[in-house]
Amino acid sequence: MLDSVLLALIYGILQGGAYGAIALGLSVIFGVTRVTNFSHGAMLMLSTFLYYELFTRFGIDPYLGLVIVTPILFVLGMATQRYLITPLLKKERGTTQDPASLLLITLGLGYAINNLFMMIYGSDYKTIPTVASRNYLTFEAGDFLFTTQWSRVVAFLAAFVIGITLWFIINKTELGKRIRAVSQNRDAAAICGVDVYKTYAIAFGLGIAAVAVAGACLSEYYFVQPQVGTLFGTKSFLIVVLGGLGSIPGAILGGLIFGIVESVGAQFITSSASSMLTFILFMIVLFVKPSGLMGKGGKA
Repeated sequence: MLDSVLLALIYGILQGGAYGAIALGLSVIFGVTRVTNFSHGAMLMLSTFLYYELFTRFGIDPYLGLVIVTPILFVLGMATQRYLITPLLKKERGTTQDPASLLLITLGLGYAINNLFMMIYGSDYKTIPTVASRNYLTFEAGDFLFTTQWSRVVAFLAAFVIGITLWFIINKTELGKRIRAVSQNRDAAAICGVDVYKTYAIAFGLGIAAVAVAGACLSEYYFVQPQVGTLFGTKSFLIVVLGGLGSIPGAILGGLIFGIVESVGAQFITSSASSMLTFILFMIVLFVKPSGLMGKGGKA
């Protein structure tokens, strides 16, 4: 029994890292623009299909496809902010526009992307059989045996690579200074000469680019299917709120907690009931600490 719990803990940590990698982009977008991007899951799904097409048509491994898909998603993110969200933000400044409009526009975009890909690819599950997904990491000590796909290990490590990269950009670069200024007070930043809406677009692009990296890792061991975005998008929202809106370490911590609770909980109750445990934990944390585990007033 102890070995089973230990295995579940390890698997939960690995899956939690993948959750955190997916949630990081959403956390950065909210931390800077204060926009809750309901198309986050759809963007993740879109990236997995781009990797699928690159692999099936040209034999390009998703890890190599990063150099193609990540810039595409970055540009798509910037375009989404510039042409869909920025006009509403400008309208809000002059007419006290209901912030719900920002939620609805990203929600509508997500539905549009999901339905478009459902029309094109149908609901069949697709896989990308790569070297990392076909080979396994194995550890054995006495009666204890742990084995998992290398792709899951890479997905876990990717959370920290993405997190460190985003932290460095935001905290150690000139662009990061503008991003931090805009996230703290966009009016004061504008007075100081910062192009607020351009900075918003770049930050949104960075968040979606981070999703593209997570999508490469996810496509290596999970199914490629239009509803994948709905599943992981929903969990991403819960993880970001649990860890603290706008907190990069919080997104990783929240993902790890979700993965561990789901995996270890499934050893004692059904898998569907163990998923419910994450919702219960989510509500408890919000009741005790509404800003989330590592929330710091929304700063990225």
